[in-house]
Amino acid sequence: MRELTLAEIDVLLKEGIAYCQSVGRPSSIGVVDMGGNLRGALRPEKGRIANMDIAIKKAWTAVAFQRPTEMVRQVMVPGALGYGLSHTDERICIVGGGFPIIDEAGDVIGGIGASGGSIEEDCAACLAGMRKLGFTTEFVNPLAGVKLDEQ
Repeated sequence: MRELTLAEIDVLLKEGIAYCQSVGRPSSIGVVDMGGNLRGALRPEKGRIANMDIAIKKAWTAVAFQRPTEMVRQVMVPGALGYGLSHTDERICIVGGGFPIIDEAGDVIGGIGASGGSIEEDCAACLAGMRKLGFTTEFVNPLAGVKLDEQ
């Protein structure tokens, strides 16, 4: 399994920030490695300080659960299969806007998260750099077809 390179991290951060600025959002971007360790982060001018921690938590959650945070959220809302898990670790963030970074061999080599815009804008910020680098941006929910709630 390979690691994210510094050059890749630079592209992920700068492309994400560029997208956010293009839509008028002072959003923050965080990138973690396959172990959830911070590798890079950017908070632009006028970016809220809370957004930096949220972006990093989104990236960590995407790596820890090996899927986008939106898919993690689906199993952790009240009544769902994993309800309560979000209270087991303070790093878990179940808000959309975090993605695992998967290499050519299919291994999770890191994660990226954005915070400061709408969920759609945060997602687009993450995907901008991932697309530029050729990382997958299509994810299959591993729990598709599994009954996730008791309703």
